[in-house]
Amino acid sequence: MLIPQTIQPAHQSDRDRWSEQALRYRLLTGKHRDDVIKAIQDQFSLELAADMVISPDLSRNPYRLIYQQLNVAYNEPPEVHIQDDPDADLAPVVTPKLWAQQQQTSLWALSMGESLVRIDWKHWAGATEASYRVVQPDQVVVYAMPDEPDQPGSVEELRYRGGVWTWEVWDVRDPANPIFRIDEINEQKERVDATAKWAPELAGDGAYPYRATDGSPILPWVLYHRQVGSRLWNWTNGIELTDGALKLCSLWTFWNDGYINCAYPQRYALDVDTQAGVSRTIAGTPVDVVPVDRKSILKFSSKGPGGGSLGAFTASFDPMQSAEALRLYEQGLAVYAGLNPSDLQVTQAQSGYAIVVSREGQRRAQKMVEPSFRIADQMLLATAAKMANFYTGSKLSEDPREYRIRYRSMKPSIDEMKAEADLIRAEVDLGVLSKLEALRRLHPEIESDEDALDRLLRVNQIEAELAGIAAPDVTADDTAPADDEAAPAVPMLPTGEPENVQLTALNGAQVQAAQGIVQAVADGMLPRQSGVEMLSSFFNMPQSTAEQIMGEVGKGFQTPQPTEG
Repeated sequence: MLIPQTIQPAHQSDRDRWSEQALRYRLLTGKHRDDVIKAIQDQFSLELAADMVISPDLSRNPYRLIYQQLNVAYNEPPEVHIQDDPDADLAPVVTPKLWAQQQQTSLWALSMGESLVRIDWKHWAGATEASYRVVQPDQVVVYAMPDEPDQPGSVEELRYRGGVWTWEVWDVRDPANPIFRIDEINEQKERVDATAKWAPELAGDGAYPYRATDGSPILPWVLYHRQVGSRLWNWTNGIELTDGALKLCSLWTFWNDGYINCAYPQRYALDVDTQAGVSRTIAGTPVDVVPVDRKSILKFSSKGPGGGSLGAFTASFDPMQSAEALRLYEQGLAVYAGLNPSDLQVTQAQSGYAIVVSREGQRRAQKMVEPSFRIADQMLLATAAKMANFYTGSKLSEDPREYRIRYRSMKPSIDEMKAEADLIRAEVDLGVLSKLEALRRLHPEIESDEDALDRLLRVNQIEAELAGIAAPDVTADDTAPADDEAAPAVPMLPTGEPENVQLTALNGAQVQAAQGIVQAVADGMLPRQSGVEMLSSFFNMPQSTAEQIMGEVGKGFQTPQPTEG
């Protein structure tokens, strides 16, 4: 709903912020027609603007196009767990709608500098989980905590209730005396306390809606920043893109007008009168025009004894060159969204004017906003956990830093995957990259070298077993091998562990895999006990046999390190 101009924040800084962030909201939602008309009137003379404002071009909106492409942080739900309690049930705070709603939160934070999320626990309706609401930053006034200039301590939201505008006030800057109040705006445009009307159960002194189990007040608001900083608002960052987007709309409107009215040779008449023609008044200026179309027949008469002449000037407007100039102007705006020229791509299959952000550019932009989004998401979950603990008796952590959040990066395209695989293969072939390092580069989700080694050994084991299955059976009727022929592979060990264990023979691939484990222990990459457990588990051998194979490795023996010089 459109906020009346008479309802504005008390401070000029908040009024300026509201104005800019409201403009950005209109650009994001396609409601910027009036803004484009104003830009046309500011850029062009009255007689030119009068025709152009009839049909302003809203189809070119680089502001919306760029930020929609950069909004990828929550395309896939992040992985969340509590550090000291990884198996904790987070269903009361990580609701099915949460990460889908966060796509809106991140879009506003990216494009407007900040956005807010309101947290509620509808206990009066028997709620068993938190609810979240994304709030436009141009509808709130926020005051910082005394010792945390970038964190809200008081939030005043402008809301429309029952036909009147109200201010909903939350203030925990003084934890001993928290404030919740609903103010109405009367006919004199003054704020009057109306808490008793809208929330009578909270109208008494000291009444406050949300408290933690220790009795401390909860501020049900979290402020999301585009970047980590030391203040509440950074709304002026990127104002160049906002202004440029409106100018571009007006310039494309001018391009459309030029394409219709100027992209053909201009006719003229010298010492010639025509029986056609009308006078029009455009923006208060009289203009003589001759309306024509492809069916018109023009009649002319000479004004002088020497006879008149008709001619044509060349077209005064080149649509292709003008469109290319506007495309370059549009690409120049992208840098104010934090993009590099290398992050943009234009192919023959794409429109000549559209800005297309490469996948690498999207991933880089995502990494830039992850620190600030992580801080806000941790605060969001911890605040919701306080409510869950109070209303459901759960024991979720209320410390924001206890929440571990891993955002999923955009998956590489097929071409990117092929290029990366070719590069890694070349480095492995040159000997400058181990298979362990190669695996971790191809699969960033693998967190340690030990996990990577475990995966490689399992792959080797599976390949060895598949090779054994594919090999032909040797029957008793087969001819015995000659002395210079290789002996068949020794069969796998039995599952049971006999009392008198002998060293187990393995096939070639299994021997190499087992040697890799022993070598990893010798190089200090694996603890001895982990290596023994791997041998026992991977190759289905008794624990004592694995101990015999490992020998003295890990008890003191290590691979000697090369000495310099």
